[in-house]
Amino acid sequence: MTVDWESFTDKTAETAEVRLLGLADLTSVLALQKLMVHEVRQQSRLCAAVLICEHPPAITQGLGSNLLDLPADPRELEAKLISVQRVSRYGGTLLHQPGQLAIYVIVSLNERDFGENEFRWRLQDAIIRACQESQVNARRESGNLTTVHGRQGVICEIATGLDQGVTSFGAFLNVSCCLDEASQYGRGLRGERISSLNAERVRPTIMSQVRASLISHVCEQIGYPEYHIHTGHPFLKRQRPGQTRDNHSEPLLD
Repeated sequence: MTVDWESFTDKTAETAEVRLLGLADLTSVLALQKLMVHEVRQQSRLCAAVLICEHPPAITQGLGSNLLDLPADPRELEAKLISVQRVSRYGGTLLHQPGQLAIYVIVSLNERDFGENEFRWRLQDAIIRACQESQVNARRESGNLTTVHGRQGVICEIATGLDQGVTSFGAFLNVSCCLDEASQYGRGLRGERISSLNAERVRPTIMSQVRASLISHVCEQIGYPEYHIHTGHPFLKRQRPGQTRDNHSEPLLD
């Protein structure tokens, strides 16, 4: 009789954990991301994690943000109830809103044996392939690891963080968001053209199909072609469109 001693080890299976979080409060997702980063660094239970969600209107400012990324009059943001939060990631100012898919990717680069730039390139590649499956001609610009472009403008921002070799944040893909709003902050305010899958296709995009495609390509690109999909997380509460954090919310069970 042969004993498979490897089955008795405490090594975590080589799979990624994918969480579909629906419309989720930005602050809550950032707290969950922090927990996931800790777990991936410890490698006690989790090898890699991908969080996919949409956010109620909010703005994050990365390490490359400056005063020109926001309206000169702060009362404009107050009138729209849009909060501004500084975060530990590369990139500039991003507007998050329903219709934009936020893809947070937490993986140990040491475990995967590639660096930051290759990680961003792989994220770009995953986004481009997912866009192509939605019949959108997406591309990267030579030497630019921060965006993915369609024919009419920027459709995705690549904005990643790194903490002791473990990645955070990731990519923010415009699917069906309001482009008039997007043009008032960050790149849009500086005159760059902002686009979306809906604008590129000139017809509605099925969000569930985009999510499924992104999961497959992102997990493959970060080296975890096998993954488990979960809906929601016990730590998060669901927000419905138009709901503020002060209103009653329910567990995310979509």
